[in-house]
Amino acid sequence: MDTVARRSAQSQGRPGSTRNNSVDALADLAAVHLYLAEERRNLDEALDEGVAGGHLSLARCVASGLRRLPSFRGPATVSTGTVGPVMDWYREHRYVTEQSFWTASASPAALREGGSGFVVWSLTARLTGTVDPSAPDQLIFLPGTRFKVLRVVDGRRPLVLLRELFPPEPGAGGREPADTNGKKSTWLDESTLDELELMTAGPRAASPSVMPVRSAVAGPWDRPPGLIVMPRTDAETTAS
Repeated sequence: MDTVARRSAQSQGRPGSTRNNSVDALADLAAVHLYLAEERRNLDEALDEGVAGGHLSLARCVASGLRRLPSFRGPATVSTGTVGPVMDWYREHRYVTEQSFWTASASPAALREGGSGFVVWSLTARLTGTVDPSAPDQLIFLPGTRFKVLRVVDGRRPLVLLRELFPPEPGAGGREPADTNGKKSTWLDESTLDELELMTAGPRAASPSVMPVRSAVAGPWDRPPGLIVMPRTDAETTAS
């Protein structure tokens, strides 16, 4: 844990920050470890209720610790059987904001193993392998992360293809924003969609060796992203 704290503090690169010393880094990363090892179920359940409470203090520490971990840019997946009943919701809500911690996997095997769920192009999801070596491909998106729905795929293997929005991009409340940045946004959507479809088009893995990946990539409570509704002030408090 000391090694992780040192590396995380160095990666911050902000001299003078009140949360940049090794003690604060160690405390933040200890909160992440506690969340992953013991409190994930309780904290996720409390956040899913979408109300303010004492759990927000732990959520803030976990979020701060996750920000100290390396970010991942690329395709990630969440396997879940609950996507089918909410496909129409994602057709109507092209922009979604996740208000809790959302777990995914960066494993190529998980992307190609088949089954239903979500495939998302990540920009800021945090790799937790340094804190939890048992799940080296695990990613966690922080509360407040915004996604754009690129495609909804029906059939025996229902999928929702998403991309994480850049911070300056508009898009909230599920509807198309007035300013979509024209051709640049269209090009980004199309190129990202091509990449995600390429990653999921490979042959499905039939080997039992990939089966542990599935259990490691299921999101909290198999909950699709963006379905928690909470007041804006509470969401901001949770993610800060």
